[in-house]
Amino acid sequence: MSAQAIKTPVEILDQGPMRIRQWIVVAICIMGMAIDGYDVMSISLAAAGMSQEWGLSKAELGFLLPLEFLGMAGGLIFIGSMTDKHGRRLVFLLCLLVISLGMAASGYAPNKEILAATRVFTGIGIGGILATGTALSSEYSNAKNRGLTVILVAGGYTFGIFLASKIAAPLLTYYDWRSIFLFGSLVSACFIPLVYFFVPESIGFLERRRPAGAEQRIASTLQQIGHNERFQMASPEAEVESVSPMRLFQGKTARITFVMIACYLGNILTYYYFVKWMPPAVTDIGYSAIEGTEVLAMISVGGLTGSIAIALLSRFFRLKRLMLIALIGSTISVAAFPLFTGSLDAMLLAGAISGFFLFAVIGGSVGLFAESFPAAVLGSGVGVVLGTGRGGAVIGPWVGGLLFAAGMGLSSVSIIMAAGSLLAGVSLLFLPRD
Repeated sequence: MSAQAIKTPVEILDQGPMRIRQWIVVAICIMGMAIDGYDVMSISLAAAGMSQEWGLSKAELGFLLPLEFLGMAGGLIFIGSMTDKHGRRLVFLLCLLVISLGMAASGYAPNKEILAATRVFTGIGIGGILATGTALSSEYSNAKNRGLTVILVAGGYTFGIFLASKIAAPLLTYYDWRSIFLFGSLVSACFIPLVYFFVPESIGFLERRRPAGAEQRIASTLQQIGHNERFQMASPEAEVESVSPMRLFQGKTARITFVMIACYLGNILTYYYFVKWMPPAVTDIGYSAIEGTEVLAMISVGGLTGSIAIALLSRFFRLKRLMLIALIGSTISVAAFPLFTGSLDAMLLAGAISGFFLFAVIGGSVGLFAESFPAAVLGSGVGVVLGTGRGGAVIGPWVGGLLFAAGMGLSSVSIIMAAGSLLAGVSLLFLPRD
């Protein structure tokens, strides 16, 4: 075989078939995202118990609900950049440890002030896993399946919310609200050895950064996952790339970065208002706390369907067009949801439809990230866009709480908060064609 015919490690992964061990890495990233989804929703499911124990007002609850997103913003921006400098696997493990400790601390919080601090701390780990999970799944996929796998990994977040809604009912039946946090801490801790033993460091990262023994580690990893062909390392010119987040705001990448930030920010504002406030809002209407978890479960079921649907459809249609359709659907469905609160069955159906569109947009957004950013700054790109966009995750529940506290009804608040998805759709129109 001539030297010209020998591929680089990244080319082997890009052009070769997906092996079982690569799908295992993707599956573990999906499960990691599921842990994130559970952790984010845990405080909404514990909200009724916290409010009763501590006598929280609507405004106070609206302040507490999104606090983990402050930590997530830092985790996404700074830890996302760390994955490009120090490796995906190490950061993944550290973030799981942070989540385990933070959730345990939330479960033992003696007052709302301590709980607030623990939620910010937990959010750092949640944000880090969002960035590392996306980067790992992208870099262990071949070119043919990369968009599909990244969107499926994003769907793992939805699956975690679904699990949270189903697990919360028995936990709240036999224990108090603290058990929701403690269960999440236990699951996160048990997940650490799974990542340690079954997720190798990213081959793309090793080839770009070339730490000591990189070539031997790459050869060993390629052999483990079933790619036994010879390889040559990429040339130094291809290897040396800036990993500064500022690269995202330079040249032709800047427009994509700003458009994706605006799109993600707008939809997340609507999304987190909806999923954070629906369980307590349903309870306020007169339904039980258990019925509130059923509504959240149906939102998650719809979301899982939407995530899978956009992943499959993206193989045949342009992702941007699919997202525009989903954004229109999420705007209409969230605004119209209060019209269906007259019966539990109607509310469950409306929740599923809203979840379908909202989660489809989130999955599609992550797919666009993977298509847009160079591999060398993928972690930074995901981190900056998601981290900045998470401002909507704070604003959505907080503004919703203020509007409810001001005496506005569910119908008026939902129409106002649905505008976030509408603005996201408008911003997406400015995404460059190429």
